[in-house]
Formats: sequence, structure tokens, C-alpha cells
Amino acid sequence: MLDSENISQNLRIFIPSLNRPQALLDKTLKLLEGIDKSLITIVVSNNEQFELYDNFLKKSLDKNPYTFAISNTTSIGEKRNYIKANAKEEYIVMIDDDIKRVLDCDGIKLSGERIYQVILSGFKKCIETKNSMFGICGYANPFYLRHVITTDELKFICGNFMGFIQNEEYPPIYTPYSLLEDYYFSCKHFLRDRGIVKFQGLGCDTRFAKNKGGIQSTFSHDERLAQEYRIIDQMMCEMPNGMMRVIERQRGKNLLLNRFFKCTEV
Repeated sequence: MLDSENISQNLRIFIPSLNRPQALLDKTLKLLEGIDKSLITIVVSNNEQFELYDNFLKKSLDKNPYTFAISNTTSIGEKRNYIKANAKEEYIVMIDDDIKRVLDCDGIKLSGERIYQVILSGFKKCIETKNSMFGICGYANPFYLRHVITTDELKFICGNFMGFIQNEEYPPIYTPYSLLEDYYFSCKHFLRDRGIVKFQGLGCDTRFAKNKGGIQSTFSHDERLAQEYRIIDQMMCEMPNGMMRVIERQRGKNLLLNRFFKCTEV
């Protein structure tokens, strides 16, 4: 099995962002302090956005130590596809730009150094269990977090913190959808790998779509809901009957499955 050094040498952290350099600086970049800045790439939509972020960081930090990638896209689905298509590294992590804290199930805030160890552990667990996607919980309430790492169940990995292995054995999975790409990735990786690595004892403290600006400002609630139903319909058609019987046993304790069955039983 690969050691931490080998993973670190082929690792990159991507932060997609739109129109909120201040939030990025105050939240996610602050969260990741202690991690080598040369591993972090900020993904912006166009040259105008690049100038906005680059000038802001230079002014705020005296110099800009981060690399940039220009996706020439707007939606989050397109941005994540761009990252997957253009990442040269085998181990890629995507983190949203407005993560205030990552907490464990004891309510303790993780330092940047500890977050980096979580990333390494996630990829190690993926290799060990023959999976290619890992993540943490999208909420940070310690009451709902627990000291468990699941590896062979259909779990929803929220887009605010997720990692992927991409190589010949695990080619990139792209989403055809502009929204809810995290739903799509969770389902497709489960269908392919028969599992997803999820740290159930760690969660992100973020306000999701409540923070002003950002990529969520480019779509409406109705558009999100319509796309959710399209994704669920597609996934239900793709799941083999045998797999459906297996994951039915998880029903009632799995948010993603509850959404599946809620839509298909109407």
C-alpha cells in the first residue's frame, strides 16, 4: 500500500470559487493553514475572476502564494468536470470556498495539519478497500457525528469536502448535470466501486447556500429540484436489481436512499 509520502507527491487540493475572495480568504484558506500552499489551486471562472482573486490575495497577503486554474465555466458541475479533466495528479481533493470549520464528533475543531492527515487517511482507506471516492459529513453537529468509517454502503458525499483517485484503474467520472454533481458522483462511484469511504465522525461547518454570492447564485431553487429528480430517475434505472435489494436494507438511515425511494414511491 502507498505510504503518505507517495500520496503527498501526487496530490492536489482544488477550491472552486466565484465572486467571493473575501469569504475564501477568511474561511477555507484560513482553515487550510498549515498545509503546503503549493498543493492548493483556486479554480475561477474566467480571466476577470482571476484578476479579482489574484489582486485581492496579493493585497491581503503581500503576495499570492496560491496557484490558479481558469475553467471558463460557471456552474459547479462544469467546474468539477474541468478539475477532473485537467488534474495531473492522481489524488485530487475538492473543498468549497466557504468552509468555516471541520469538527470531529467531540466538537473539536481540526487544524490544517490534522485536515491534511484526514486527506491522506481517506486516500489510504480508498486504496485498502478498493474505492475511489471519500468524504466527510456535510454538517458539523457533533450530536449526529459518530466514530465510524463506512466503506461498502451508498453514502452521500457532500461537495463541500470530497476526494477522488483518478488513474487507469479508476478513470474520471464526469457529471452531465450543472447542479447536484455531488449526488451524481456519490451514486456513480458507488455503482462502479461498490462502495464509498465516508468519515462519519467528521463534518463541515458551513452555511451552504446561505452565504452571499458564490456559485449557488447562478441557479434557482426550482432548477435544483428539477435536476435532483432527473438524477434520481437516471440512477434508479442504472442500478442492478441485486444492488437495489442490498441497499434497501440501508433504507431509513441514509439520506440519499430516502430521497431515492421518496421519489420512486410517489
